[in-house]
Amino acid sequence: MECMTIEEAISIYLEDVEFRQRKSQDTVKTYRNTLRRFENMMDEANVTLLKDVDETAHAYAYRDELVDCERAFNTIKKYVSVLKTFMAYSVEKGWITRNPFAQVNVSGAEARRQSIILSREQLHQILYHADNATLYNIYMIGCDAGFRISETLNLTIEDVAFDTNELVIRHGKGNKMREVPMSDRLRDALLRYIQCERPKTDAESPYLFIMPRGTKVRANYVNEYLQKVSNEQLGFGITSHILRHSFATELHNAGVNITKISRLLGHTSTETTELYLHISKEQKHETIEVLNKMNRQIYQSNKKHK
Repeated sequence: MECMTIEEAISIYLEDVEFRQRKSQDTVKTYRNTLRRFENMMDEANVTLLKDVDETAHAYAYRDELVDCERAFNTIKKYVSVLKTFMAYSVEKGWITRNPFAQVNVSGAEARRQSIILSREQLHQILYHADNATLYNIYMIGCDAGFRISETLNLTIEDVAFDTNELVIRHGKGNKMREVPMSDRLRDALLRYIQCERPKTDAESPYLFIMPRGTKVRANYVNEYLQKVSNEQLGFGITSHILRHSFATELHNAGVNITKISRLLGHTSTETTELYLHISKEQKHETIEVLNKMNRQIYQSNKKHK
């Protein structure tokens, strides 16, 4: 088996796709962007050789990161399909012995993501056993503000507005800006983090969450340790999206108006939020039945006064 680097393998494969397979330029562009994105993820994980790409640690993590970023289902399916095809090509070439993406199921990820809701006690366990202060505060934002992982990791120190008690997202999904109130414990935790716990480095970084060497924290790092602590404490693994999903569902179950939840999450419409919270047809009919009951009461009252 050759010690082929990921970068070299991708370059050879893209050349094959373009010149031997004669794929369209749009297809080649999609393949190139998808594979280079995966290469960057592996670089952040310090994985250089193709043979070191692991099914659990990297293939499933790649899929889960796409899910956490709330990519459209068909987009995730397309990206994973490109990686499956690339890895199958690598097996044929003898660069690796097995395809790490062969068993990666996209629809399974969607179902799993949507079925897990953590209680406040389970969320507390995750926070209590976080590996370090940086991860603790990242998890806290997921638990108490419901941010997407990309939104959390793109926060700068200036985005924490202690004067108004808000976190400011300047470039959220769809390049939208929104302001989200901080819970008391989140405010206290971020104040302590900025003043005392944030890594001190020679290189100045505007980002709120940085590694000890001064670089921006990456999603795969967050999810790797979240999988670890959730498996240890809860008996099953979760990704950062479950924190956001649990935050929204908890508010919904407490009776918070869906429009308010939608605004907190940064959704463009309440229809998206309904899908997100899995509000069933039965629940919708129950809501209308409340209105029907009120109407019947008024009707009966009017009949009595006639």
